Amino acid sequence: MTKDKLEMSLVRARCVPDGRSEIISIRVDRDLIEERLISRTEEVLEPGRSRALHLAADHPLHGPVTYLQHITAGAFFVYVGSPEQLEEHVFGPGDWVAFNDNHGLGHASKVGPDGCTRMFHLLRGQLS
Repeated sequence: MTKDKLEMSLVRARCVPDGRSEIISIRVDRDLIEERLISRTEEVLEPGRSRALHLAADHPLHGPVTYLQHITAGAFFVYVGSPEQLEEHVFGPGDWVAFNDNHGLGHASKVGPDGCTRMFHLLRGQLS
């Protein structure tokens, strides 16, 4: 990987016929992130916080967006797949994970037992 590209996980639903979300690996130019950036915020999440299946909702002004997280401390769990048998994926310090599953069944998430600190980037459009 060059320093101009970031390797990250992408949570998406549009390519899965039954509407469930899946996680794939992608590489994204760092410049593209800066060009599409709407906002960037550091967030500290409390241990154990969880959300059932939910979508990466469209933004009221910008339409479809990508929610991009860079984990800087702790752990963040993402669950995708069939609602009856969700697959767990763990992200820790240094990991990047993007969400653009704005249609379908969505994904679930949970903050690790020690909490999680992340840089949250909101990007115009959806990464692919």
